[in-house]
Amino acid sequence: MPSWLRGNRRLQIGLLVLAPFLLAAAVPGLIAPYSPTDLVGIPFQPPSSEFRLGTDELGRDIFSRLVHAARTDLKISLGATFLATFIGTAIGFWVGYRGGILSTVSLRVTDIMLAFPSILLALFLVAVVGPSDEIVLLALAILYIPGFLRFARGMAISLRERAFVEASVISGARPSYVVWRHLLPNAIGPTLVGVSLTAAYTLLAAATLSYLGLGAPPPAPSWGNMLQASFGTLFQDWRYGIWPGLCIVIVALGYMLVSEGIEHAVRRSASAIVVTDLDPASGTPASGGQS
Repeated sequence: MPSWLRGNRRLQIGLLVLAPFLLAAAVPGLIAPYSPTDLVGIPFQPPSSEFRLGTDELGRDIFSRLVHAARTDLKISLGATFLATFIGTAIGFWVGYRGGILSTVSLRVTDIMLAFPSILLALFLVAVVGPSDEIVLLALAILYIPGFLRFARGMAISLRERAFVEASVISGARPSYVVWRHLLPNAIGPTLVGVSLTAAYTLLAAATLSYLGLGAPPPAPSWGNMLQASFGTLFQDWRYGIWPGLCIVIVALGYMLVSEGIEHAVRRSASAIVVTDLDPASGTPASGGQS
């Protein structure tokens, strides 16, 4: 077992929680017994050996729809998060390292974007272009780019004054090399924490948009539109709305546990570096260190 995973209970539990959902998103056809759009029974059949969680208002298998919805919701939450991370950190590290007017302008732009209520901005983007998985993914990515940009800019400003960065600049390294070789590796831990947290927020935002009818159009399944459909059938089958809501809560919890586990691993790694660099007896730099 890798050292960063050994003894890290939150990270282990988080990965175990997410594993079945990631499997369902990767190969839903191997898990779901039916197609998510097939009418396989009468409406509101109770759970049975044939229909594990029963059927919905049209007679579709609820379990199969939950499994196929995992692909939609995890694709949006992870895809939007990774896209926002890549674009935001790339721009943030660059403008933070270069400084000047470009850094100031980027900060003001992010301030303006962060001033808007997040869900309203996503609602506007999706409503203007039209609902689809790709549009929701792009809208949520745009929504979270300013946060990553601002974070990466601050990290770059704090790291560019370090001795190892200055030594690399003096030796003639290009800015792109300094960002890639020195800034990014030193910020990877905090960035991964932010990625896990943002994935949870993105999942909730995607479910909200889908619940409001701005996600994947029916009959394509998503946990949000299943929740919306269950709202109108509460008195026919109160169990229907529990399952998609439970999936959203469990996956969001898994993302949060992974975030806390990564944060713990980063802190433990930083503590190990400090202990290694110090003489355990005196607390002074060990031999080979700077005297």
